[in-house]
Amino acid sequence: MKNTIIVLCAGLLMFAASCKCKEKTQATDQTQQTQQTQTTKDPKMMAPVSNKTRGTVSFQFKSTGCASVVIVQTEIATQPLILIPKDALPTEFDKDGVEIYFDYRLLKMPNPKGCNEGIPAELTNISKK
Repeated sequence: MKNTIIVLCAGLLMFAASCKCKEKTQATDQTQQTQQTQTTKDPKMMAPVSNKTRGTVSFQFKSTGCASVVIVQTEIATQPLILIPKDALPTEFDKDGVEIYFDYRLLKMPNPKGCNEGIPAELTNISKK
């Protein structure tokens, strides 16, 4: 009888502890989702067209041997973000001064030869302004 009571008490303690852990995890997940939503809804971080980034195609580094780059003006940084497309831009977008909207992913690879400034990036979903 004494052993049964001890086993029941231990079982109730474990059950109560597991419920509280689950509540903390759910609260943390909701907090993270709220913060992520607020970050993505920040108008300074978004382009006006469906959450895409806005940038301008430039040939300013062509003299050093770098093909076209995309310059992104940000509200946060004092200097513009210079993206070096991994693949050549389609011909309709590969013109100096063209404003484009796109999604991008930064790449951990060395800069192409002649590109001393900028960060290599994979550009996807490219469209004109």
